Amino acid sequence: MAILEPVRVSRVPFGVLRKIQEHFHTVIRGRADELVRDARLRLPEIAHLVETRLDAEPAWFAVPGMYGGFAYRLVADGANARLVAESWCRVVEGSGQRHEITSTGARLVDEGFV
Repeated sequence: MAILEPVRVSRVPFGVLRKIQEHFHTVIRGRADELVRDARLRLPEIAHLVETRLDAEPAWFAVPGMYGGFAYRLVADGANARLVAESWCRVVEGSGQRHEITSTGARLVDEGFV
C-alpha cells in the first residue's frame, strides 16, 4: 500500500548510510561502551533519518547511567552524506563532544561544551 511507504526526503545510498551507521556505533561504544552493555541497549538504526529534512531537530539516543546521550542528525545527503552526533553527560561539566561521521570514518570536531 503506497500510503504506508516511507517518503524519502534525503537521498543517501544504502551502502553509504550503512557505513555511517557503523562509524556512529563505534563513536557510541567509544564514549559509553560499558553503560551500553550493562543496559543491554540496541544501538540506534539511522535509516529513518532519510525521511526527515536535513534541518530537522536531531534524533535522541539516551544512555541510562550516562545522564545524557547522543543527539544526531544528517546534515548532508547523497554520496557525501554526513551525520553530526553530539554527546554529553549533563552532570559532568565540559563533557560534550561533537563528531562528524561520514562513510569513511568519524572525527571529533568539538569538545568541552555542555
